[in-house]
Order: sequence, then C-alpha cells, then structure tokens
Amino acid sequence: MSKEIPLPAIWEGEWLARFITVEWWIRSDKTIRQDAFVPPKDLCLSVTRHLHLSEADIWKIGRDVANKIAVKRKADLYGRADLRVHQVSAQNLKTEAAPLSDNSNHAHITGWPEKSARKNIAQRLAAAAGKCIPVPKGG
Repeated sequence: MSKEIPLPAIWEGEWLARFITVEWWIRSDKTIRQDAFVPPKDLCLSVTRHLHLSEADIWKIGRDVANKIAVKRKADLYGRADLRVHQVSAQNLKTEAAPLSDNSNHAHITGWPEKSARKNIAQRLAAAAGKCIPVPKGG
C-alpha cells in the first residue's frame, strides 16, 4: 500500500474516493445523493486519494473506514463515489492531505462556505461523482 511511498502534493487531475457507508446515500438509479458530500460539523469531509493504490487497496481502506464508523453507529460499505480534485476546486473548495496512521492517502475537502450554501455544493459534488461504484463481489 501507500505507506512506503512518500506522496506528492495533491494535483488537480488526481482521483479521490468518498466511501459510501450509508445505504440511502445511493439512489435507485445508482447515482449519489448529496448527503454523501455534506461535510461534518468540523467541515473536513474525508476522502481517500487513489494515488499509488490498487483497486484492492482502495476497497480495503473503504472496509476499514466502514468498520471504524460501525463502532459508533450502524454502517457498512456500500460503494464509493469517485471524483477528481479539479471538480472539488471548481466549487471553491480545497483538497488537503490529512494522512492517518492506517491510511496515508487520507485527505479532507475543506473551505466550506456558510451553512446555507453547503447543500448546493454537496449536490454539485454528487452530480460530478455520478454513479456509485459498487463494492466488488466477494469483497
């Protein structure tokens, strides 16, 4: 995994994964609801950079994320929403590296405006992400 490779600065063309840990964040047509991109109270929305990770590595991190959340509330890994950094920047938001001991590719989407504007931005990020990428069979 990425622990051994020093990561470069985040660049505009880079892919990010937002793990879907709430089933109703996915519509019946498999598009992502805005709720998946509404920031938490600290305004640091967690994502994982794809950089230097295989698909298997990305899904392992997703399972780990879901398991950590499940300690606090009901959560499972239902899929992921991928988008590029430039799609985040287009909303006047920033993507900042925020490595964790078990996920050196962890990052935050920051720079959120006042609360009244966040829902609209979350809608645009969800639209940019498109359809949910489902968890692979058997894993």
